[in-house]
Amino acid sequence: MTAARVLTFDRETAARFSFLLSLPVIAGAVLYKGLDLAGEGIPPGMGGPFVAGIVASAVSGFLVIAFLLRYLRVHDFALFLWIRVAVAALIFVVIATGARPATI
Repeated sequence: MTAARVLTFDRETAARFSFLLSLPVIAGAVLYKGLDLAGEGIPPGMGGPFVAGIVASAVSGFLVIAFLLRYLRVHDFALFLWIRVAVAALIFVVIATGARPATI
């Protein structure tokens, strides 16, 4: 989204473009996991929860994207900037205090 904004896209178009760029990656992951699952099969009794998970994921994803696009029509990216800065500061503190190492 930041690169699209640098290229003078408006906020909503930048977000839409970003979401469209994610579609090939998502489709590839679905295909990869789908082929893996087709080879192994769904364990007995897990078909319903599997389908419910897919539906819940799709619905929540569409709702979040719709909310974000509606939000960006009126607001800018400043909120997201500050959230990223806060998370980065938190990660720095966690690493600096030795609670978690900087490498995996």
